Amino acid sequence: MHVKLVHCAIVALLSSTISVAQNGDATNGPAPAQSAATQSTSASAPANIPPPTPQEQQETQQDLKDIHFDFDRSDLRSEDRGVLQSDADWLKAHPDVFVTIEGDADDRGDIVYNVALSDKRASITHDTLISMGVPADRIVFSTGWGKLYPVCSQDDEPCWSENRRAQFALWGESGQSQIGHLIVPSTEPHTQP
Repeated sequence: MHVKLVHCAIVALLSSTISVAQNGDATNGPAPAQSAATQSTSASAPANIPPPTPQEQQETQQDLKDIHFDFDRSDLRSEDRGVLQSDADWLKAHPDVFVTIEGDADDRGDIVYNVALSDKRASITHDTLISMGVPADRIVFSTGWGKLYPVCSQDDEPCWSENRRAQFALWGESGQSQIGHLIVPSTEPHTQP
């Protein structure tokens, strides 16, 4: 129950951040200048991105690889720079694909610390992709989810190391991330055809 409440709060905060970044706060005027990582959160994906087909989802999952991190670190390891270069090359070769970057952490540490650490992981992944030539508007947003979405649940180092990652999710027509655990509403109005 506690994890679901934290997840709902994070999604609400993210949605609010996107809205304020795009529209400004009514009481404070336009949104202030933002860092590159925050700008990825406020970038607007084109309004009519068709939903990915099952084949496109499978291809993306096979071709875009997760980036992994050392314990309590957010800097890229040398072997993951190569993986990220392959991810950047794939994204540049597929200009119709829009993604989100989701940082994750293992289950050690408290919730707030892990959310901040995983956000740094998502940000460094985002910034490195941009420096490798991926257009910034292709990354709809990057964010950290802390330890909320583990891929492994055993209490040992091999499992924890799988959970310390930045992963990619497709962004589809409805303005939502196309990953099973994450549904982030679009700030753009969606009309049915």
